[in-house]
This record gives sequence, C-alpha cells and structure tokens, in this order.
Amino acid sequence: MQEGTPNQVNLEPWFWFPSPATIWDGPSFLGRVGIQKDDLPWKIRASVIHSIRAHHGAVRSMAVHQDESTIFTAGIGQGYKGTVLKWELSRTDCLSGYYGHEEVVNDICILSSSGRVASCDGTIHIWNSQTGKQISVFAESETESGHPTSHPTSVPKVSSDQANVLNLNTLSNGMLSSAFDSSLYTCMHLLDSAETLVVGTGNGSLRFIDVARGQKLHIWRGESNEPSFHSLISAICSSGSNKTQAGGISNSPSLIATGLSSGHCKLFDAKSGNVISSWRAHDGYVTKLASPEEHLLISSSLDRTLRVWDLRMNLPSQPIIFRGHSDGISSFSIWGQDVISISRNRIGLLSLSKSTNEMDGQHHIIPQKLYVSDNGMRSLSALSSIRLKS
Repeated sequence: MQEGTPNQVNLEPWFWFPSPATIWDGPSFLGRVGIQKDDLPWKIRASVIHSIRAHHGAVRSMAVHQDESTIFTAGIGQGYKGTVLKWELSRTDCLSGYYGHEEVVNDICILSSSGRVASCDGTIHIWNSQTGKQISVFAESETESGHPTSHPTSVPKVSSDQANVLNLNTLSNGMLSSAFDSSLYTCMHLLDSAETLVVGTGNGSLRFIDVARGQKLHIWRGESNEPSFHSLISAICSSGSNKTQAGGISNSPSLIATGLSSGHCKLFDAKSGNVISSWRAHDGYVTKLASPEEHLLISSSLDRTLRVWDLRMNLPSQPIIFRGHSDGISSFSIWGQDVISISRNRIGLLSLSKSTNEMDGQHHIIPQKLYVSDNGMRSLSALSSIRLKS
C-alpha cells in the first residue's frame, strides 16, 4: 500500500495485481505452477480495483485476515503517533482502529481466530480488533534482555517530513539502527500451534510470549562469538510445519529462522533453542524471511537480491540468487511456487520451479514500474508492503 490519510477515500490507481492471461506472451518461467492444471499463468498488468489513502505517510506494515476481506494497516496518525487501522475491502471503509501506540508501528500480527491483534512499536500491544481496546502491553527491560544499552530513550519521534518518506537506506520499518534501543522489540512471528508470539529484539535475542495467558515466556539469546555481530533481528519465520493439518490440528515447527540487520541469518532448533546454523546470508539488511516448504528458506535484503536456501544442505550452502531489482527489496509475498517482490517503485515476479533462464544460466527477477494516478498524471510511488489474496 502507499502513503495517505485515513480521512479521505480516493479511488485512484495504486497497485498492480496478477490476473489470468488469455494469451501468454511472457517468458516461460513466469508461468504459475503447483496449482490446478486448468488455471492460466499470471501476467502482471495495470488493473485497478480500489485505491485507499490509509495513513499520513508511508504504510509501514500490513496484515490480511484469514477471511481475506479484512486487512490491517500500520502508519502514522495524528500527532505522528503509530496507528493501526482495520479496513473492509468490499466497501473500502475504515471500520475501526487502534490508537494506543506512542511510536511508529513496524509490524502487525493477527492472532488466529481470537479476534485479537498484536502490533509492535518497540513494545508489543495486544488489542481487541472489534472494539480497538487495549488488552495488554509487553516491554523488555534492559535487565531481561541482558544487553545494557547506551541509548536512554526509545525510537525518536517522527517528523512530518519523515512520515511521508520511505527511506530504504534506513531499516525497512523506517527506523535508524543507530537509534534503536537494544531492549526494544523489532518484529513478530506467530506460532499457531502453540498460540505463541516469537518476538525479535534490538540485541539479536528472541522473546516468546504466551498469547492465550498473556505472559512472557523464555528468551533465546542467540549470541555470537564474533564481536561485530551485534545487530537487531529484522525478520522471523518458522519451518517444518507450522500449518493446520486435516481436522484442524497444527503441528509444531521444527526450526525457527531469524534474519538480522547485519545480513546474517540464524537457524534455531524449535524445541531446544540451540543455534543450529549461523551464516552471512546477504551483504545488507535482511528485510523478510519465508519458508514455503519444510526444506526451503527464502530471504530478501536491501542488497537488492532474493535468495533461496536449501535447509537440507550444510549452511552456508550455495543459494539460488535472484537479481534484477535496482534498489533494495523491501518485501515479498508467495503464491504457490511464485514469488512477487517489491523494490521502491517496482514489482517483480519469479517462479521457484522454473527459475533458470536457459540462455545464460542466470536467475532473474523481471521488475516492472508501478505508477500512481495523480490528478490525471502518472507518478511513481514507493512500495512498502505487499500481501497476496486468492
């Protein structure tokens, strides 16, 4: 989504979406795979459904409810405080919001079917998505985190100029790493099987929070012997079957992966908390991790690459590296075997099953520019978040 204000709804073009192509004239490796045989391949075209000016400034995060008709967006509200808004897509209406944050909200997590939402601004706020009322707030003290910090204050207030700029030279959530308190929370990942939030911190540790009981659990330090390795956790995902099986039963994941602002990635054993592997995955800040299959890990970075890692190999194994974006990749989303990535004002599509161009043996992302209609004129718009709907 793009930047805007919640007080006006303006049906102008703002995004591209993949639609079935009756005549496919693109490269063969961009075809959709792993779905119904009678489905046609994707072709990205400039088609517009709705345009919503959601926030004052860039949209920092977005989450889609499992019903796929409701989304939550995080951005800047009045007084430049963090705000989370709830939207009904069929009507493009803002249904409600949560206004309890003091700082920029950098992540949102929908807590299964409980009707609760978690949002992060350095602290974790749990709130009722129907009423917008706060349920609980979690914070990490310096004593608990085990890493004293030289920064006595939290993230600095956002100015009006900063609210309207998405700067990919800073962190993906708009916060400068040099100003980030090591005891603050940075990002979240929900383990559905245990109703547990896994939360990253500014010192590279993982905090576990029992959502149902509303209490903090253990913390995994994940320290490194390298003195220069100290960096914040920027992305989290789980691998090994954090998915609902037949009968509504969820199996616990076997691995938890973290991406760091240093470009490193780590794999934790989900049962013991031991670090299984730690390696230099990218040359820049890791913006997102995902595990579409038990043995695969996908990572994106501000180093302008998207990489696919085989977890069955001894890491760091040689990954499949996708190049093509001219700026840092801020996020991506997966549909079956296809990955759509965003980089500043471009959107790119790649296939995990047919990723190699037979001509030169290279792995390519083919980006397309995104234009926004502004008073009849086409203008470029920086993309900050992407989610796919079926």
